[in-house]
Amino acid sequence: MGDEPRSRWGRRCCRRRQGVEVKLPETPLILAGALGGPFCIFVLTPLRNALTLASQDAESYAWELYKSVFAGGFASAWTGGTTVVLPSCPQFIVMGPLYHFLKASTGSAVPAVMLSAFAETCISYGSQTVNAQMAFNAEQRLAGSGYEVPIWNPFVLLGPGCSVHILRNIVSLSGLRIFSGPCLAALRKLAGSSLSEGMLQFLGDFTASMGAAVCSAPLNQLYNFSVTSNTFMAAGTLERASLGSSYLLNQYLVWSLDGRVVGVTPTLGRDLFMRCAYVATLYAMFGLIERIFTAVWKSHRK
Repeated sequence: MGDEPRSRWGRRCCRRRQGVEVKLPETPLILAGALGGPFCIFVLTPLRNALTLASQDAESYAWELYKSVFAGGFASAWTGGTTVVLPSCPQFIVMGPLYHFLKASTGSAVPAVMLSAFAETCISYGSQTVNAQMAFNAEQRLAGSGYEVPIWNPFVLLGPGCSVHILRNIVSLSGLRIFSGPCLAALRKLAGSSLSEGMLQFLGDFTASMGAAVCSAPLNQLYNFSVTSNTFMAAGTLERASLGSSYLLNQYLVWSLDGRVVGVTPTLGRDLFMRCAYVATLYAMFGLIERIFTAVWKSHRK
């Protein structure tokens, strides 16, 4: 009797924990995550590096930024790409089962998304920060500016800009984990029986992911700005908050002389396009790899 939770909330949590089951991915999906995930992340390094450069360049067009990452030679576009390969393995393998475990434990998708986003930041913040800083420094050296940022220690899990990194991950994960269902329901009403369930599921996931990519784009650029700015990296908490809000307000909004917002800058459209191009390519490439691994696995099991 002494071990029984005293409150009704405690008893519900206890019963929920006892009934939690973690469903591991099938073997081909684990292999796709372990091999295909890091492959996709590395291959798409030029797109990611272009986004980093965009965070400190409000004037250049998207094609100019993509061109810039290749300015030091073809291989230079993959600067910092190897730093994110190893951490991307647990990202692709662990994050799915972890989310479902947390959802079953808490009984809600919202806290599960928030906790999963924090875990993903702990896994990827260090390596992604190093990648961004290496790409930024390489571009600065080519420009001869003499301005560089110190490279972050990848074994330090959290640092300046990590709160923005967590918020970005929350928004990104919400697409697939929270808004995919409503998107699927809307597509069922629009398409009726003209599309297969598999295609509807894909379109629902893709639409939700693109919506999340759009919403997370300013946060992604704020994170890139944070880790490539010596001023931000050296600032205190309150000063970082001020620098971050100033960055978003000046980067994406047009202000009149009397301090009123009169529109949005072309930079917003450019950054939304570049973020969606990265997420869409990553989503399509990894989905293709999953299907290939599954088909090969089934053919060998026959």
